[in-house]
Amino acid sequence: MNTFKRTLAVFLATSSIALAVPLAANAGPMMGGGMEGSCGGKGWSEMRGGKHDGLPPMMKKLGLTPEQEARITELRKQDSALIGEKYQSMRDSRAQLHEMQKNGDYDEAKVKALTEQGAQAMAEMAQLRARQHHQMMEVLTPEQRQKFATQREEMMKRWEKKRGEKPAA
Repeated sequence: MNTFKRTLAVFLATSSIALAVPLAANAGPMMGGGMEGSCGGKGWSEMRGGKHDGLPPMMKKLGLTPEQEARITELRKQDSALIGEKYQSMRDSRAQLHEMQKNGDYDEAKVKALTEQGAQAMAEMAQLRARQHHQMMEVLTPEQRQKFATQREEMMKRWEKKRGEKPAA
């Protein structure tokens, strides 16, 4: 059980970081650069070609029972709107920063408030995702959790090979 808790903690930390990287890349730079076309007004899940409330691709390979599928889908739906709000808050703060830069305005207090607002939204999204992941893992059997962990390790190896670097753990 101790190994499972440690593995889960590492996974949650890694997935939080992994979530932040593509969000930052797709949202465009904080100051300067094109926010206008970064994701065409679409939310995070739409940019990735799906909806937040469906079954995650890695879960589809675990041989879930219909009851497990329904519970996981329900867990994802319950936080979908809130995660979307946090994502939009983060995008809005970045857009306001970009607009200030574009206009040549600089108000240190406003920049500080906007960057803190964006960081807070990102942190809250990561917390929601961590809770959601924990709840989804509770739905799985020990064998399914092990299979999920194996899939995740394989995915990380592919990521490392593709990027030529080791992801943050």
